[in-house]
Amino acid sequence: MAYLICENCNHYWQINSEEEFWAFHMCDECGSPLLYVKNLNEYRKITKHVPESSRKTHTHRKADNYWRLWRGGNLILIAGALMTPAGILLTVTGTTWGITPVLLGIILMALSVPLIRASERRGMGWRKGHEGELIVTNCLRRLPEGYHILNDIKLPGAYGNMDHVVVGPTGVYVIETKSYSGNYIVKGDRWFLNDELRKEEVRSPSIQAKRNAAALKEFLETRDIYVSWVNAVVAFLSASCTIMEEDEHCRILKPCHVPEHIMESRLMLGESKVKRIVDALRKHASEVW
Repeated sequence: MAYLICENCNHYWQINSEEEFWAFHMCDECGSPLLYVKNLNEYRKITKHVPESSRKTHTHRKADNYWRLWRGGNLILIAGALMTPAGILLTVTGTTWGITPVLLGIILMALSVPLIRASERRGMGWRKGHEGELIVTNCLRRLPEGYHILNDIKLPGAYGNMDHVVVGPTGVYVIETKSYSGNYIVKGDRWFLNDELRKEEVRSPSIQAKRNAAALKEFLETRDIYVSWVNAVVAFLSASCTIMEEDEHCRILKPCHVPEHIMESRLMLGESKVKRIVDALRKHASEVW
């Protein structure tokens, strides 16, 4: 029987199926991502309870920035809402400059509304992405000792970030996290949104994951570290994803299936090479487990 564990509240819930994980992957009490384990004995064996090093990821920083913009917009709205009636009162009492706070208040309220809406919309997207990354990290923590999890890696000269990199005896894995909503159909590298209201091709997470894998392999080679292959994985959090054509170079998996996929691969790397790879990537990662 599987369990969902909130390590922040020290609570756990028994679940009957994996589908319940997707319905209740966040704690109702504190909002923390829940850790999925197949049994409580598996949780007792987890050694990665505290990261070796940690700072805010790019996604987390973006979510916080938009949250601050949203708060600022609300403060501007409140200021405008207070200034307008105050100016009207001054105007009624015969104060000649009373119209000035009225106009200023109206301008502030007019400016604050689009700022609030835009920051809320974009902030929710970044927050959803951050929550997805936390869920994937919690799933990856089920990997046994000998595997290293590096989150939010920004390589020198790279345009974007890599959500997660796992290095262990079975190889190197680049994991792209996607928290898309809606129903999707995947045909090789092509992704299609297939909802009732919208049917369109979207940007392919598979291509992004494979590009990141190629970039990581190239980076390691510049450090005289050679691996035969860097594996690409898309950890997909949407409830519905139909794979019409499997891409042999990029697996699309639910986050809780990623650890099994990694451990089922054949042994490729010795302990010394694993350490060299982790040491080369450590300073470029926001978080290391």
